Amino acid sequence: MGLRAVIFDLYGTLIDLFEWSDEQDVLARMADILSLPAAEFQKTWTETYPELVTGAFHDEVAYIGNLCDRLGAKPGDEKLSVALAIKHEFTSGLIIPRSDAEETLNRLRAAGLKLALLTNCSPEVPGYWNRTALAPLMDAAIFSFQVGCKKPDPRIYNLTCERLGVGPEECVFVGDGGNRELEAADEVGMTSIMIRTPEDHIYNPRRTASDGWAGRRIAHLMEVAEIAIR
Repeated sequence: MGLRAVIFDLYGTLIDLFEWSDEQDVLARMADILSLPAAEFQKTWTETYPELVTGAFHDEVAYIGNLCDRLGAKPGDEKLSVALAIKHEFTSGLIIPRSDAEETLNRLRAAGLKLALLTNCSPEVPGYWNRTALAPLMDAAIFSFQVGCKKPDPRIYNLTCERLGVGPEECVFVGDGGNRELEAADEVGMTSIMIRTPEDHIYNPRRTASDGWAGRRIAHLMEVAEIAIR
């Protein structure tokens, strides 16, 4: 079968990835507001990240409140709200499309290809994503916390295909390699492409397992159009 769809990761792909140290700084600021030791709060957040991004909590307030309970704190609604605002400020500053993202998606759509976003994310992300010029260009947007599983779980790749009405073998998956997403896409039958831009010298431990990726690599999003449109 020929190519019918292109599926994009979000962080490090359509937008820039964040430095691990930047997120840890944000968590430290949140911990200070919540009167919690920064190291313990950061550690517990990292350990419970899979719960956050697979929808174990109905919203972010419930999640942060649960972390406080685990650490023996009762900060009150006002402090929870301030801590949440710090996280939202960080997220909103990240969800800015790369300069060639919109043109790339438009070229792919004009060629008749279906497009999807597939991302591991927390509950605040869709609101900011939907404000971008990229959101209306997608035929489907799969947010892990809404569907109860995350990359590299094969279920989330198959669900994306179902939403698009295509088979895995008809899809290209483009990502920076976080959470073994490229290897997992290959395993369900997709063709995976790693993107690492020349400016991307980011350290984030969630993607180090794919640093040695031996498959196809690109340096700019527009290369996806050049590959997919023949």
